[in-house]
Amino acid sequence: MTLIKTEALVLKTIPFQETSSIVRLFTKEQGKISVIAKGARRMKSALRGYLEPLNYIEAIYYFKITRDIQTLSKVDLLQSFFSNTRDIECTLYGTAVLEVIDKVVRDHQYDDEIFYLAVQILKNMDLHADQCIVLFADFLLAVADILGYKLDTSVCSQCKARLKTAIYNPGSGRLICRDCGRYTSSAYKLSEHEIQFLNDLPGCNFDIEVNISVEPSAAERITQLLIKYLSYHLDYPLNLKSLSLLSEISQ
Repeated sequence: MTLIKTEALVLKTIPFQETSSIVRLFTKEQGKISVIAKGARRMKSALRGYLEPLNYIEAIYYFKITRDIQTLSKVDLLQSFFSNTRDIECTLYGTAVLEVIDKVVRDHQYDDEIFYLAVQILKNMDLHADQCIVLFADFLLAVADILGYKLDTSVCSQCKARLKTAIYNPGSGRLICRDCGRYTSSAYKLSEHEIQFLNDLPGCNFDIEVNISVEPSAAERITQLLIKYLSYHLDYPLNLKSLSLLSEISQ
């Protein structure tokens, strides 16, 4: 049995028995893992309040390779994202980041690049509530890039003509020009402004501060396109409950 100390994002917490919790963590050292937090729901527990989703923590846990669920020993809180805001929309976009991680990262898959990306995106969302949808789109674009599915917004995937406007081809998971897509059935026909929006997103460049002016409807369409794009290349649907809830609230 090994004692491991690592930074982690709390993805999900599930009550277990009378006083404990099963916690899904995305760790810097071992990727996505599950731990049991014994007695975490007791009123006087030192772990109480630290194991909520959207908390960024330093965790110490006992690791045994033959166990599916490890044993949590200690937690220090590094940051609680969105704890000082009443903006439910931004909180839901933050939760959507956690959902994407939970769906695209396999258990024990080491991926410090996605970990660093997620922490930076959540920090920026917490600081810039008015840019949350833009930052979420940037997160999706960067995840696709890290996973090896970089979206080419420069040229048509069929004729290689430079793209000013585009159509998302659901059959190939690529962008094509209007000429090549004249007979393509797609809900996503991108304007010149929307193509420029995609080009302006910094992707994996964490040093660039995102400050993009875009219509909310355009940002929402791009976000939905990127979810479709990732779903196509992952070969399973990214159904995000937080975005469904956000859609219900917005109606």
